[in-house]
Amino acid sequence: MKGKKYLLIGLVFGVMIGWSLGFLRLPYIEKNNAFLLGFIAAMVCVALALFLLVVWNKRFLQGLIGKKANAGAAQSTRAHTFIWTILVGILVLGGVLGFQHHKSLVLQNEHQQAEIQEMEALVNAVQQNNLGPLLRSLLEDMGNELKQSPSRVLSDSSIGRIADLSAALKPYRYIKGDSLSEQVHSPERGQLLQALVLMNIDSGIFTTIKERTLFACADLRGMNLKGVDLSGIDLTKADLDGADLSGANLDGANLEDANLWGASLNKANLSNTNLKRADLRWAQLNESTLVLANLNGANLSNAQLMKANLTDASFQRAQSVGTLFNDAIMTSIDVAGTNLTKANLSHVQLSESEMRSVNLSEADLVGAKLNNAIVSKDWPEQLQQWQPVGLKEIQETYTFLSDTVNKFNSPLYRLKVKI
Repeated sequence: MKGKKYLLIGLVFGVMIGWSLGFLRLPYIEKNNAFLLGFIAAMVCVALALFLLVVWNKRFLQGLIGKKANAGAAQSTRAHTFIWTILVGILVLGGVLGFQHHKSLVLQNEHQQAEIQEMEALVNAVQQNNLGPLLRSLLEDMGNELKQSPSRVLSDSSIGRIADLSAALKPYRYIKGDSLSEQVHSPERGQLLQALVLMNIDSGIFTTIKERTLFACADLRGMNLKGVDLSGIDLTKADLDGADLSGANLDGANLEDANLWGASLNKANLSNTNLKRADLRWAQLNESTLVLANLNGANLSNAQLMKANLTDASFQRAQSVGTLFNDAIMTSIDVAGTNLTKANLSHVQLSESEMRSVNLSEADLVGAKLNNAIVSKDWPEQLQQWQPVGLKEIQETYTFLSDTVNKFNSPLYRLKVKI
């Protein structure tokens, strides 16, 4: 019982020391690497000294704890247990201090990196602001030139100035609200495009400007571009969050990696548009035209494409969870590998479409037209697993068969309307 008592006292004593110093954290240790190393080294020396005392000088230890030299083997064991408990407490303390120091250094480094990035953003913002007078001067000269031109045309030198200035307006990270923007964008390029749209420039001249001017990474958040002809424009990685592009002409435009979260694109022309990896979550594309559009890897989760025309569009490996495609035309579309979980595909025209490796879990397929759609070999099993709305209708309307082969002479599986 006495041995357990000494063990309990030693444990409590060691934990109290470690807990107290760990709670206090000894702030000056965190700021001084040399002192921390010295402190740990001193703890090791103390532990080594006590170990030598335990092993080589039992009589000294027995006197140290108030025991007589002839107390016997039981007393010596209790003394050893007590001392070893203290040693473990010291080692635990050293480990706790070392861990706290490392954690402090990591946090301090992260804080310093954040400060450096914020400073760089401020420097970039100042550099771009230095180009502000050039932008204002250019717009003022363009306004004067257009006033003197009833046909609203610009000279080739003015077009060249626009292209050169846009190239100089580099994208950068800047303070957005109370934090640093995650992506690099150019608010100045966005301002330039908005000004050009408002100037009502001759359509032919505006087409030339779009061909020669770089608008990639432009910040166009919330901008009103309703009905604007932006065909062929380069808006790669542009930020169009919440922008109004209703009825806009984006035929052949490059919107790869663009942010179109919550944007309005109702009745817009997006034929031949590059929307690879674009973020179209919660966007509205009702009655829009996306014939031959490239939507590979795009995210259209919770977007609306009701009555949209996606004929011959490429929709591979896209995310389309909860998307509304009601009454859309998707003939000959390639949706291979696309996640259509809980998507509404009711009364959608999917004839001749490529539908291998899709995910239609809980999707609504009521009234969907699937004649000649290419599906995976295990389509019947997948259909049972997905449990889409309209499952029974599909099973009763279509037969699953293999009647053709691909270029590698492998069989293709299709859905055919039962005769």
